[in-house]
Amino acid sequence: MTDDTATAVDDPAGETRLPTADTLGTLAVCWREPSEELRTAVESDAIAWLDESEAAVDLDELRVEYTRLFIGPGPEQCPPYESVYRDGDHDDEQSVGPVYGPATQAVARWYAEYGLELRDSRSAPPDHIATELEFAAYLAATEDDDTLEQFLDEHPRTWIEPFAARLRENDPGPFYRAIIERTIEVLTR
Repeated sequence: MTDDTATAVDDPAGETRLPTADTLGTLAVCWREPSEELRTAVESDAIAWLDESEAAVDLDELRVEYTRLFIGPGPEQCPPYESVYRDGDHDDEQSVGPVYGPATQAVARWYAEYGLELRDSRSAPPDHIATELEFAAYLAATEDDDTLEQFLDEHPRTWIEPFAARLRENDPGPFYRAIIERTIEVLTR
């Protein structure tokens, strides 16, 4: 993994640069279930923007936090799937949509258009935040800026704010607080 200090920023010419493949790929690692890959990213300074308390990664503690926040059960669950935030009853802010809803199918069509598929059938749904960020990293590395921008506009940018709000309501620890803020920063610039 390479240095992940680059983000979407305004350049002197007044144009916004899109996030790099490295930035998006590193964020994807952060949103997966905590693993040695995450520990390696933190120890190698690939996630140099974390402060000391946020970077204190104990995998066992992070796995407990990940389970509490993203897997459940319980009212604190913050499903990391686009369909949950886009396919629910929009009249009720607390309402969540189904996993594998229409938004899931829409993002899966993007992957299929590029000949990509999930690693195995038991993996998370295609609209998991990490999978969407991995795909965005792929687009950043292989496609033009307009294609990346279109994907970001159609998918992660449409649901990152309600996901972040739900996550914040459930008092995440320092690591996930930093990751959600960084993800918003990268996606919305």
